[in-house]
Amino acid sequence: MNTFLNKVAFTIDDLFKKIKERAMKHRLTQYRNIHPTVNFGSNVQLIGPKDTFHIGERSYVNDAIISAGSESKVIIGTNCAIGYRVSIKAVTHDPDNPCPDDQGNVSTAEADIHIGNYCWIGDNVFIREGVTIGNNVTVGANSVVTKSFPDNVVIVGIPAEIISRKSFSRSK
Repeated sequence: MNTFLNKVAFTIDDLFKKIKERAMKHRLTQYRNIHPTVNFGSNVQLIGPKDTFHIGERSYVNDAIISAGSESKVIIGTNCAIGYRVSIKAVTHDPDNPCPDDQGNVSTAEADIHIGNYCWIGDNVFIREGVTIGNNVTVGANSVVTKSFPDNVVIVGIPAEIISRKSFSRSK
């Protein structure tokens, strides 16, 4: 009986996973600036206007929250690998005024985020508004990226800092 219930549970889990993946693929067809070869995990959330997200071919996003506002964009290059539980936020609460006013309006701070080609963003990374990450950059797991970085570096930490430079260059 236990084996039977386990098989049924795994079958149902598989079915839900396939439905979620199919729904995500369909939803992505509504984003004209996301290349059709981009691969998204089933838990990715895109928050903001559809035309503010630009993702190049052959990139994949495992599980992330990516947000942009009406005055900001998130641009991710080609061949990028983005890990689990990554937060990329081109729009956030205004640090000087984070709470809603008497009418319920929330002030925001917005600035574009640019992530170059051939970047690898590790698990649990946070990238804040206004950051540019060059080509061929590795961002170590659990890092907080608060400033921009050039091509061909490895960055880690809170806040992220360069720990090494790569001896080869990939930019196309």
